[in-house]
Amino acid sequence: FRLAAMVFETLYGKHAAALYAQAADFNKTARFYYMKAQDAYYLANAQASYDDWRRARRQWDYFYRRK
Repeated sequence: FRLAAMVFETLYGKHAAALYAQAADFNKTARFYYMKAQDAYYLANAQASYDDWRRARRQWDYFYRRK
């Protein structure tokens, strides 16, 4: 990473290199929160699917036992 920072500093100057470093940090933070949000979505979806399966199983069991 240090080599990349030196290359940016050489090509674009210190201010632009600092902005690139800040953008990379923001990108890392945004990706972290995106992955957390995606995990939360999939966990909620899995729970909803399981609840639907339990409801259908109870309904099937109710009609099956009504002989």
